[in-house]
Amino acid sequence: MSEINDTPARLVSAAERLFSEGGEEATSLRAITRAARSNAAAVHYHFGGRDELLRAVLDRQLGPLNGQRVQLIDLARQRHGEPVPVVALLEAVLRPDLELLAKLRRNKVHVARFLGRAHTLPGAAVAEYVRSQNDDLARRLVPLLRQSLPDIDVADLRRRMLLVFATVVMLFATAPDPDQPGLLGTDDVDEQLVRLVAFCAAGMCAPAASDPARVPRKRKKH
Repeated sequence: MSEINDTPARLVSAAERLFSEGGEEATSLRAITRAARSNAAAVHYHFGGRDELLRAVLDRQLGPLNGQRVQLIDLARQRHGEPVPVVALLEAVLRPDLELLAKLRRNKVHVARFLGRAHTLPGAAVAEYVRSQNDDLARRLVPLLRQSLPDIDVADLRRRMLLVFATVVMLFATAPDPDQPGLLGTDDVDEQLVRLVAFCAAGMCAPAASDPARVPRKRKKH
């Protein structure tokens, strides 16, 4: 079915464009339905409301990523056995993001920037979507990281992964125009991956930080 005759697809496309141009909070449901040649009743029928429509916009671009990551993680397990090297795990996790960013930069750079901005200052709908995506990935990834980094506890591994994700979010939020290389200094996805993984692996593999609660305080001299 073509998008012209597909009301949900028209609504998602209109919402994606308007959210990207004006931001999540500044975009009204009325503006979206007008751009999609539809009405609010259709939004509630197909999605349930504005927040669900926003999640559909995010899912159009970000939904496939976790499936791609899982496939690449499984390939890394087959190639390396267990424990899987941290670099190989990060390559599996980060490649789908860089490939999506490269695709969006070619003709939808404003959408890439919106995806980054939506993560940095999320409303309730976006925050719940991001939490769900991160939890799904963590269930698969953290046990493998724990095998490779046994001296780092699970809570610290999760914090480090959140810092990795924050770096990726920044790359989206600051996505340059197609004729500019951006923060990674190259448009070649393979080279981008090498540079990004090298940076993130250093943080993932850093020695565990001391727990401030366990560090004895120096007594003040009287």
